[in-house]
Amino acid sequence: MPVTPPVTPPVTPPVTPPVTPPAGVPASSAAPVRRVHAEAAHSVVRVRGLASACDRRTEATGFVYAPERVLLNAHAVAGVDKDLEVVLDDGRRFGARVVAFDPRADAAVLRVPGLPARPLPPARAVRTTAVIVGYRDGKRFPIALPVTVRAGVPAETYDIYNRVRVSRQVHRFQGADIGKGMSGAPLLTGEGRVMGMVFAKDTDKAGVGYALAAGEFAPAATAGRNATRTVSHGPC
Repeated sequence: MPVTPPVTPPVTPPVTPPVTPPAGVPASSAAPVRRVHAEAAHSVVRVRGLASACDRRTEATGFVYAPERVLLNAHAVAGVDKDLEVVLDDGRRFGARVVAFDPRADAAVLRVPGLPARPLPPARAVRTTAVIVGYRDGKRFPIALPVTVRAGVPAETYDIYNRVRVSRQVHRFQGADIGKGMSGAPLLTGEGRVMGMVFAKDTDKAGVGYALAAGEFAPAATAGRNATRTVSHGPC
């Protein structure tokens, strides 16, 4: 009898959104921003999961910094105990486990077996302009947001549970509307290197946000680089 071969559905490639540089950044920078976006997009992932104790679903961004390892904010995975996964820009999904968790620094690491994405390299120096690549509002594809940066600002804040007062070095950026899901997005130089990780937005000033300086999440990154055991990652 005749055999009908399976039909492969058409695949629509990601669409690179238009890039508008913020005030103070020349329009000619749009092309480099698109280049950074294209080169980094496959290494920036969506992170999803469920914290059943508080009935909260996580929708965040993370980035690959070592083979099969994703760095993101600790507050994004705090209490997540079900369906933790990362999703690439091509739609592929991979189960994940928390192998490093630092609520003081707001940094965590996921082990993601089989993840094929290449690690993003660390920045050699900070810059006054940068690009944020992340998944805003649960969209399927990451977007690129160019920003201006005031680097290395000392900040007094609290841990992710608002219990312990901590001092951090942060990069203050402006020119981008950081929406839901952008927490954990990498702050990238024009060479596509990581100089920080987004963790908060200014609720009083539009277009202003904050990224952890690399030194703040370095201990968690080091602890999780070769870790294989799941660690406790707190209540939600």
